[in-house]
Amino acid sequence: MKVLDICDFFSERGGGVRSYLGELASEGAKRGHEITVVAPGPRDADDALPGGGRLVRLAGPPMPYDPSYHLLWRIDRIVSLVREVRPDVLQASSPYLPALLATRLEAPLRVFVYHSDQIATYVEPILQKVGSERLRRSVLHAVNAWPRALARRFDLTVAPSETIAKILVEAGCERVRLVKFGSRADIFQPRPPSAERRRQMMGDLAAKPNAALALVACRLAVEKRVNQIIDAVALVNEERPLALVVLGDGPERARLEKQARKLPQVVFPGFLPRSEFAELVASADVFVHAGAAETFGFVLGEALLAGTRIVVPDAGAAYDFVGPGLGEAYPAYGGPRAIADALLRSLDRPAGAAPDVAGRLRTSTEHFDELFALYEEELRRRSRAVTQ
Repeated sequence: MKVLDICDFFSERGGGVRSYLGELASEGAKRGHEITVVAPGPRDADDALPGGGRLVRLAGPPMPYDPSYHLLWRIDRIVSLVREVRPDVLQASSPYLPALLATRLEAPLRVFVYHSDQIATYVEPILQKVGSERLRRSVLHAVNAWPRALARRFDLTVAPSETIAKILVEAGCERVRLVKFGSRADIFQPRPPSAERRRQMMGDLAAKPNAALALVACRLAVEKRVNQIIDAVALVNEERPLALVVLGDGPERARLEKQARKLPQVVFPGFLPRSEFAELVASADVFVHAGAAETFGFVLGEALLAGTRIVVPDAGAAYDFVGPGLGEAYPAYGGPRAIADALLRSLDRPAGAAPDVAGRLRTSTEHFDELFALYEEELRRRSRAVTQ
């Protein structure tokens, strides 16, 4: 089976979509499938991916807010690639140009993968400031016209989480299939905390008996709301010592570093290799997240697999991860005080008992088993329909 994915959310720094597409290629290769990913970049390139598959980069100008992303605009080149590859499955991984092109190009099966909830990211925060629930519902119905229109033009819309599947169905989208994403259980596993890693990240706070270590990992952009986490950690430090590690990079990093100077201990290590991240997350006392518009939240599953409790907002797919003994949720728009209270509740739990996630979290292998099986079944069904 040949799968070609068109994507424009493809950062030079990494990120969830890029990591997912890398796994799509490698997991597809393991199963004998040919995966081609088409994405923008700083220059043209056509490379074989380490685990299998092909990555075609099309040169485009950097995006103004975050120059690690580039504009996908080489329509002629994308069209020629689709004609060259002749994919069985044409997959779009964003709702903009990739989706528009995919609905106009020929392929036996055309699929939209809902990686990013643009409405929850940009519209919902504004609507939260509007007192009228009736007005909020009316606006959401209007702006959801775009996802509805896309769903009508695709053969399938893949929802990566239960929350997103529910949102899409309630918005009136057709042919939505829930194929839950998964996390890398081969890399993220419970392990004893690294005393050396904790000393490095906690500084002088490591000597205090009641001190704890909180970790956040994400793209440092406005919608991830890391500024609220920094303010929340400052509030927690009024009651007990808490060090903070902010993993990742992005356009807000300089502002966040300046804001975080008020904290007794904070480290911004940038990005770490997956193995080092796995060690660090297993050594933290709590993993805190503030993004209220996640479609899945890979890092949350990774934290739980590593044995670390999570603190998340009660909105978006991040909330899907919260279960008995797994973590704490807080009102998504309750501000830093709500995050601080959830952190304190998590830290007040007895130490040493890792979250029991056995059988409760899906692995990435299970996700790709289901995804490729779905594609193969849909292709068989369509082939039978043509021959009848």
